[in-house]
Order: sequence, then structure tokens, then C-alpha cells
Amino acid sequence: MSQLVTYNSLVGYELERLRRQKGVDQADLAESCGISQPVLSRLERGKAAITIDQLFIICESLAIEPFEVIANASRSVAAIEHEETLEVKSTKEAGAGTALLTGAAVGAVLAILLSKK
Repeated sequence: MSQLVTYNSLVGYELERLRRQKGVDQADLAESCGISQPVLSRLERGKAAITIDQLFIICESLAIEPFEVIANASRSVAAIEHEETLEVKSTKEAGAGTALLTGAAVGAVLAILLSKK
């Protein structure tokens, strides 16, 4: 049985990584984007689907380009696709009762996979 990773969790992980890299506090970013800190937390953990509007607003606040987030998430998908025990699916495909890798687990998996290259 393979572990599931959603596209949302990969994009969320990338947003969190870039936010931390820039030294921005989650509460401060949420405030500058006009969303609550719990909503931003859910987006970063892949527990909520990010909208295009939210992606652009968050990226603008972090002074990064949305394509950077998507490109890095795409590289992660490519790395995961080569693993037999991992599978990337949309949130809808994964289903509500499915155990998903999110947050720190996604980060740990990606660190291992991307360091192999």
C-alpha cells in the first residue's frame, strides 16, 4: 500500500518553505494577506485547497513569483513519481478517509528524495 501525497500538500509545503526561508512569521504573513493564521496554517499543511487568488496574494506578500512555487512543487511530483511507496493525487482523488502525508512528513520525504539526485 502506498502513501499518498496531495498536490495541495506539495504547494503548501513549498509556500511554508519559502516563507521560513524569508524569515516571515506565519501570523504576520496571514495578516498581510488578509486571511487568518489558522487558514494559512491549513494551506501550508495541505489540509485546505489553495485558490489561485490566495496563491497570488501570498506570493506577492512574500515577494516571490507564483511560478516558482508551482515549479518547485512540480519537481517534487517528479521525484515522488519514481518511488513505489508514494503516490501523488488530487485531494478529490485521495478521498476523505484516506491517510495523507502532510506538513513535516512531506518535507521529510522530499528532503530524502531530492537529496538522492
